[in-house]
Amino acid sequence: MNKKIKLIIFDAYGVFLFGGYKQTAELLAKKFGMNDQNIYDVMYKKYFNQAALKKITQDEAWEKAIQELNLPISIAEIKKIHYSFIRLNQPIVNLAKKLSKEYQILLLSKNTGPQFKDAMDLIPEIKQVFRENIINTWDYNLPKASQETIEMVLNKYQVKPEATVYIDDQMENLVEAKKMGVYTIFYVDFDQVAGELNKILN
Repeated sequence: MNKKIKLIIFDAYGVFLFGGYKQTAELLAKKFGMNDQNIYDVMYKKYFNQAALKKITQDEAWEKAIQELNLPISIAEIKKIHYSFIRLNQPIVNLAKKLSKEYQILLLSKNTGPQFKDAMDLIPEIKQVFRENIINTWDYNLPKASQETIEMVLNKYQVKPEATVYIDDQMENLVEAKKMGVYTIFYVDFDQVAGELNKILN
């Protein structure tokens, strides 16, 4: 055990949870004969990111994406498809449980409030593993990939950057944290993350 490390941060979607916008885009592309990357760019990068910063509501994000892409589908139908893909990354769940016995662990998300609540209701194990150690940047009006977010987390848990590890599957979310001295791990797969984490902790 590396006694210097005090806090290990897990990204929600893409690390602790699998499924979501990419899979939704792929299914819609196949269903309607469209380009999945274009659907993803409009649905996630353009409109979900606005909703995550409270510029529009979650339902407005779905509605605007449907309209721009000219999808013959309702908000209720697209949400049903989207939520059907969300599942636990079980190896990471098991790792987080094990680490929680020796370190503080935190789940960090940038989801909209309504959508994150839906995920928490669908997958109660999220709260079972992290208890109250869950931060959704939407609640703080902060962009996830920002120095302000990392500073907020470090202050909340009274830890220094060099005592913190942050695991995320989107490189842009790790840039500011790394600049500040946080140990960062870009998630590719479980074995790679476990190996990098082992080097940091031992």
